[in-house]
Amino acid sequence: MKRVATVALLALALTGCVSESSLPQVYSPPVVETVTQEASAEDLSQAWADTQINHFLNGYGAASLAGFMEGTPHRNIDSWSSPEEGVLVVVLSSNNWRGKYLHSLSFDIMGKAGWEDPRLEKVRVTTHDGSAWEETRRTSIAGLH
Repeated sequence: MKRVATVALLALALTGCVSESSLPQVYSPPVVETVTQEASAEDLSQAWADTQINHFLNGYGAASLAGFMEGTPHRNIDSWSSPEEGVLVVVLSSNNWRGKYLHSLSFDIMGKAGWEDPRLEKVRVTTHDGSAWEETRRTSIAGLH
């Protein structure tokens, strides 16, 4: 009987099937309290930025940033904000990322969140100290503009 179970598990592994526990959990956006008129514009812009990150995570079926592989800029996202309407700024937790890595992440975020929200016009990804950054505009991705 053990041999049959081992063969069955080996067959599943070879076909690319994985155990249910290793599948990403379905993401549910956090419950957002109703914004009152007393709420500041900063609160509204942060809520919008949070929504964009949720769209990005949903595009991967990820429940959190921890769902990304270690050693990728995706896993190193530290914070995000919206300093102006239509702009999402993502800050990485270190200064180890440059050029193509920053561009790849900004392009990826725009590619996922941009499909969900036509108001997202630009994604800027920056290192923790701001010494390096890359941007992707909506018009850079075919089909989004």
